[in-house]
Amino acid sequence: MAIIAAFALAPAAKAKATILGGGSASYCDPSSSQVFSRFGDSSYYARMLNGGFENGSTAWVLSGGARVVSGNEPYYLSGNMGDHNSLLLPAGSSAYSGTVCFALGDWHLRLMMKRLSATGGLRVQVIVPSLVGILTVLDGGTVSGSTTWAPSPRLALLLSNVISLLGTKAVAFRFTPVGVGASYQIDDVYLDPWKCT
Repeated sequence: MAIIAAFALAPAAKAKATILGGGSASYCDPSSSQVFSRFGDSSYYARMLNGGFENGSTAWVLSGGARVVSGNEPYYLSGNMGDHNSLLLPAGSSAYSGTVCFALGDWHLRLMMKRLSATGGLRVQVIVPSLVGILTVLDGGTVSGSTTWAPSPRLALLLSNVISLLGTKAVAFRFTPVGVGASYQIDDVYLDPWKCT
C-alpha cells in the first residue's frame, strides 16, 4: 500500500508521548491502546465514535450507496470477537464521520480497509469547522489498499497552522473511493491522539 497524495506517511516509532488536549466536539475519548501493534505500530490509538460500525451508521453521514454491511475485519482490533459489521463504500459514495476533539499537534489516522475493485484508491479528507461555522476541507491523502483486509498506512494530519487560524477544536473526516469503479470496505477507524515530546 502507498500514499498517493498529500500528507506523507509518519514513522511508526514513538518517543515519550503525552495526550493532546480536549475540545468542543461530539466525541472526546481519552482512552487509547496499541491496537495496531501486531502490524509493527506501537502508537496508542483511540477508536472514533462508532468507528467499528457496530451501531449501524450512528454518528456517520452516508451518501451515494454507502452502507453498513455484515462482515468484520478478521483481526478484531477492538478485542471484541462479537463485532460483525463494516462499512461498504461503493463507487460514487462517501462517508462522513462524527466530529472528534482536536488540539494542536501531529495526529495520525489509521483504519482497516479492503479494496473490492480492481483498481482505485480511498481518499481521506479532513473537515474543519471554524467558530463561525465555515468549513475548510483539507486533503488528508489517498491510500491504495489490497484486496484482502489490511491496515491502512498511517495518515499524518499536520493541521496545526489551520487549526490555530480557524480557532476550532474539532474535526471530522470524509472517506471517498476514487478512480473508475473504485469500491472499498472499511472498519475500525482509529485516531492516534498522542504527540511525541
